[in-house]
Amino acid sequence: MRAPLTDAELDARLAMLGLVRDASVTSPPPSKNRTVVCKTKTGKKRVLVKIADGPGNVGVLREGSVLERVEPLSRAPRSPLHLPKVFAFDPAHGLLGLEWITHGETLHHFHRRSGEYPGHLAAQVGHALGFLHRMSREGRSHYALADAFRDESDLLECFLRMRPDFYARLSSAGIDFFAQVQADAPAMAGLQALSAQQTRESDNALLHGDLRQANLLRVQKGGKGAASIVYLDWELSFWGDPARDLGSLLSDYVLGWLAPEHRSEVLARPTLEAFAHEMLVSYSQAREPGFRPDADFQQRVVRWIGTALLISVYGITHYEQTLDARAIGVGRHALEMLGKPNEWPTVLWGEVRR
Repeated sequence: MRAPLTDAELDARLAMLGLVRDASVTSPPPSKNRTVVCKTKTGKKRVLVKIADGPGNVGVLREGSVLERVEPLSRAPRSPLHLPKVFAFDPAHGLLGLEWITHGETLHHFHRRSGEYPGHLAAQVGHALGFLHRMSREGRSHYALADAFRDESDLLECFLRMRPDFYARLSSAGIDFFAQVQADAPAMAGLQALSAQQTRESDNALLHGDLRQANLLRVQKGGKGAASIVYLDWELSFWGDPARDLGSLLSDYVLGWLAPEHRSEVLARPTLEAFAHEMLVSYSQAREPGFRPDADFQQRVVRWIGTALLISVYGITHYEQTLDARAIGVGRHALEMLGKPNEWPTVLWGEVRR
C-alpha cells in the first residue's frame, strides 16, 4: 500500500471506482481511519469509503480481506450472519467501500434510547456469532489465514509481558493500575490461561475481534418484521478463542450492571441475566454438533469479560489520566472475574444448557 493519497489522488481513485463524494451527507468522524461518504455516479447508491492513512494503518486492508472471506457466509440460505456489503476493495491504495446502510442504529444507541433488552435480540446476536465460529472452524483451511492478522498490540499480552514502548506511553495513573493488576497473582494466572488458550489452534475460530454494542447495527427494513443485526467493523478480526467474542460483547452489558456511567445505561441484574442467558443458549445451539457450553467454556467467557473490563479501565487512565472511584471498582470486579471465574456464571447468566 502506498503513502496517504492527496485529495486529488483520492478523487481520481474514487472516479475509477464509479464514485463521487456526496456533499449532502456529513462524513462520520474519523476513528481508526479517515472516512468519506460517496455516491455512485447515477446517484442510486451511497457508499461509505474507509481510507487508510498510510502503510502503518493496516485496518482497512484487514477488514477488506476478512469481509472477502466471510461475505459468502452471509449469502448462505437462511444465514443468521448479516454483514455490510462490499462495494469495492482497493488494497493497493488502501480503500474499502461499503454500501451505506439506512434505517439503522447501533445496539449502544438502541438500548439507551429504548431501555429495552429483548430476548429475541440477544438470540439473534448469539445465533449469528455461533454460526460464524462454527462455519470458520469447519472451513479452517480458508479462514485460518486470518491468523496473519493477529494484532501484536493485544492488551492482554501487554498485561502479561509489557513492551518498553507501551510502558513509555502510560500515564502515572496507568502505571499504578498495571502495577495493581500484576500484583494480583490469581488474576495474572487467569490472564496467562487465556493467553495459552489463544495458542490452541484446534479450539479456535475466526473472531470478529472487536465485538461491542457500538459495532452491532440494528436495521429495521420497511417498518415491518424483526430488525436484522449487522456486524460492523472487522478491522481487528483474527483467529482465536471463541469465548473472547462473547466476553467482549457481554462486558458492555456487565458494565451497565456494575458501574453505569449514565442513567440510560443502568441495567438490573435480572435483566442482564435473562439477556446474557438467551445469548449464550442461542450461541451454543448454532455451534457445531458436539459443542457444549461446559464449565470451562463459561469460565473462559467470564475471564474474557474481566479482561475487557481491565481494558476499559486502562482506557480511562490513558484518556482521562486518572483512576477514579468508578474505575477502581470496575478494576476490582475484573480481577475477581479473572481470579475466581467459577463464581460468576450463575450470577451473570444462570445455568446454560444446549
